[in-house]
Amino acid sequence: MAQTGPVENPPVFKEGIILGEDALPPLIDVPEFPTSSFANDDFDAAQAYARGEYVLARTLASAQSAQGDARAQYLLGTMMRKGQGGPVESANAVNWFKKSAKGGEVYAWLSLAEMAFDNQGGLSASDGRRFLLNAARKDSTEAKIVLGQVFTSGLGGPLDTEQAKSWFKKAIYDGSVRAKQLLGNLLFSQGEDEEALRLYKEAAREGDTRSAYQAGIILADPESPLFDQAAAAPLIEQAAKGALPDAMTAWAIFTLQEEPPRPAEAARWLRKAAEADDGEGQYLYAIALAKGEGVMMDREAAYEWAVRAVRHDPQNAERRALAMALGSALPGPTRGRIEEIAEQPLLILSHTASP
Repeated sequence: MAQTGPVENPPVFKEGIILGEDALPPLIDVPEFPTSSFANDDFDAAQAYARGEYVLARTLASAQSAQGDARAQYLLGTMMRKGQGGPVESANAVNWFKKSAKGGEVYAWLSLAEMAFDNQGGLSASDGRRFLLNAARKDSTEAKIVLGQVFTSGLGGPLDTEQAKSWFKKAIYDGSVRAKQLLGNLLFSQGEDEEALRLYKEAAREGDTRSAYQAGIILADPESPLFDQAAAAPLIEQAAKGALPDAMTAWAIFTLQEEPPRPAEAARWLRKAAEADDGEGQYLYAIALAKGEGVMMDREAAYEWAVRAVRHDPQNAERRALAMALGSALPGPTRGRIEEIAEQPLLILSHTASP
């Protein structure tokens, strides 16, 4: 099988892997009240909702909402927005959320903000900031985090990174680990690597998997003035054991760079990353299978993973070259069968991350 140079030393530890497409969270992430907790509420609509009896829940919530119950109003707005127990009624959902918010239900402000950013119910994105500010004034940590994201992205108004930093810091003061990671992302994007690393490390010590990975990648980048391979290793391992797919791939590469290398360990982690649908992990696992490095050689399985890797990035020349080389060595019917399998979604495997 033909070999290509980049296969031997894949360029994994680069800054782009931190803020690349696969690593970024959604533009904003507005939390919704965990409706599963309605099972613990004592009003009738909540109990019906928890049982999945949405038609009954909607009827009961409507009656209880008319009596001024803010929780019932929030539940009714949620059901109208989602079309649970009846048709979608976005404008009515907005009305009930507003009544619920005025009655003291903070999550109603968050739901209104999300609807505004989605331009639902007659709201516009510019309304979203106002709703979030109302929630933040009620000391909602979640609202402070989303305000930081909104000011970072420029959603619903002008971009203002200083405001974003201020809101993230307020959420950090409330004890939010998530805010540390997001502020770290913002600082890293502005070239403040050292301060970003400090925040990532703090969040990692508090159990945040993504922060552990991002701290590890900064330390593992040989072009960074903060380069420290030994310090990077436990952080990358923490993230891999936290089941973060791209961290699994990175940790596999770490094990290959040790003295002596551990190809079997690397292959186990690459398989986990591949099964978790990480494109780079699929590509590198295909190479391991094709060469029989750390795992029994299996050219058919290697081709399947190579095809899946190409689907993640069809323009990636190395992935395409690997898939073509592996496919050309297989009989046509076998190749076609494997390509059909590779078109199917991966099953979500219920295994622990640690090998």
